[in-house]
Amino acid sequence: MARANEMVRADSRMMVVFSALASKSGPLTFEDSLRFVKKVKACNYMLYLSLFDILGRMELSRLEAYRELQLLFQNYPDLHEELEKFRPPVPIKHPANNIWPWLFACAVPLVAVSLIPALGNPVLWFVQQTLGEKMKA
Repeated sequence: MARANEMVRADSRMMVVFSALASKSGPLTFEDSLRFVKKVKACNYMLYLSLFDILGRMELSRLEAYRELQLLFQNYPDLHEELEKFRPPVPIKHPANNIWPWLFACAVPLVAVSLIPALGNPVLWFVQQTLGEKMKA
């Protein structure tokens, strides 16, 4: 068990996943996470090894690791329920429609400026059209 304590303390990944996250009952401590790991080990040693395997995968994000742990504990309702305390915060997605005002404000002037070489000088054209009509009359 001393070896497991050293692994948890030394493994920064473990500390990230079992860090003190805000929950309904208050912030979690290292002792809370250690108690959970001991409970998993007491329940099933292979489950315990799988827990460390998932948490040791550096390519997984915190949310992906949490989802894999949910699948791992799905047949253990008490562990599955306790795992909820360690749920990582879900990233906030900003609505896509917030980009439209900026896109419109930037794109319209850009399109207008890009048309100047194709149309010539629009101000000169407008003046010629306006004055040209008056001069003909």
